Amino acid sequence: MVDSKIFRAYDIRGTYPEQLNVENAKLIGKAFGTYLRHKLDLEAPKVVVGMDCRIHGPELHEAFVNGLLSTGCNVTNIGLSPSPFLYFVNTEGKFDGGCNISASHNPKEYNGFKLVTRNAHAVFGDEIQKVYQIIEKGEFLEGEGKKVSGDYYQFYLNKIKNLFGESRYLKVVVDTGNGVAGATYPKILRELGHEVIELYTELDGTFPNHEADPIVEANLEDLKKKVLEEKADIGFGFDGDGDRLGVITEKGEFINADKVLMLLSKDVLSRHKGGTIVFTVSNSQSLFDLVTTWGGKPIMCEVGHSYVENAMTKHNAVLGGEQSGHFFLPEDYYPYDDALVTACRILNIVGHNEREVSYVFDDFPKTYDEPEIRPYCSDDEKFQVLEKVKLYFLDKYPNTTLDGIRMDFGNGGWAGIRVSNTSPRISITMEAQTPDHLEEIKEIILGHLKTYSEIDWNK
Repeated sequence: MVDSKIFRAYDIRGTYPEQLNVENAKLIGKAFGTYLRHKLDLEAPKVVVGMDCRIHGPELHEAFVNGLLSTGCNVTNIGLSPSPFLYFVNTEGKFDGGCNISASHNPKEYNGFKLVTRNAHAVFGDEIQKVYQIIEKGEFLEGEGKKVSGDYYQFYLNKIKNLFGESRYLKVVVDTGNGVAGATYPKILRELGHEVIELYTELDGTFPNHEADPIVEANLEDLKKKVLEEKADIGFGFDGDGDRLGVITEKGEFINADKVLMLLSKDVLSRHKGGTIVFTVSNSQSLFDLVTTWGGKPIMCEVGHSYVENAMTKHNAVLGGEQSGHFFLPEDYYPYDDALVTACRILNIVGHNEREVSYVFDDFPKTYDEPEIRPYCSDDEKFQVLEKVKLYFLDKYPNTTLDGIRMDFGNGGWAGIRVSNTSPRISITMEAQTPDHLEEIKEIILGHLKTYSEIDWNK
């Protein structure tokens, strides 16, 4: 059997080989093929499959594809692929389904399956549980699918070149953390005319230099140094499968996702007056306030790329994003997250502005936030802990429980507590308008959370 806990809110993710191995990768392939045939009422769905560069990717990829083939699906293998590229191929190629075998930003011992249907619509929530239920019941459809290889790189390059017209060409340092994006993202940025300095772009699924997560500022220390050393205009950090983006200014300063979203929001609302912009419960209050000031309509949703994508489709949004560095720019493109498209849009905005990158971001209000805190709490216990936390705080502060609990401490101060959907962690975010207020909020939130023996702050 397959461990049910790896079927998370918006993808399948677990450790290799304990939770994910050749045997259950094939079962997941069989279940996904069966799911597609039932959902789309097709005898032979067309499915595109790629993978990131983790060392166990090839064997999981082969087993998963064999599972798909056994249900009658016809598979196009695109090999090594950033997740946004897989989504692009799925959409442009009019595939019925797709899967990128990846654990995104998670450490090297993890792997996973990001499942999509037509138009790169994520299989998540109740739908991903249907895939698990097919495995649990062993009710697999049978057939004889065919497998081919496909190369869509030139289509992707052409799409991006057509999206971004000429602007001031910039000197850019790119750190892909030895993830799969290293094979293509620097090359495409050069095609757009930028000078690119590469850092850790060699593909290595053991991630020897730092974890491939650009939202954790500690992972970007070498990128900061390189930007300063090269006197570059900007630095970009990408995660293991190329769908998360971190930004460094010419001064070596880290720009968090909220500030990036402020820049993107102001830009897109200049062309789409009154447009809807989707953010999550972990995003800055200042971001929501600014969007309103600029004439936009902010919509809050649960954390997770699938939830953002779903809310954007529902509200016909012109932009979406979340605190973890996923950005959705559907203008003249598609409504899924693509870190390279986001990086290109930032370069386009900055390129049409005569000021340095740091000054562009200095236009936005100064807030004080604590970088996301993610203490360990087992998958078996984290949801029960969250319910206790919600009960404790529910009557103490104004709040929303859309995803975990987000509390309003007044004067622009707030805190959010939720469980991670991708790992055994509790997620804590806090923000205030002054350092003193932030310290007060931290004492309240962390003081209570440290009373739970189930939470390990050292792991």
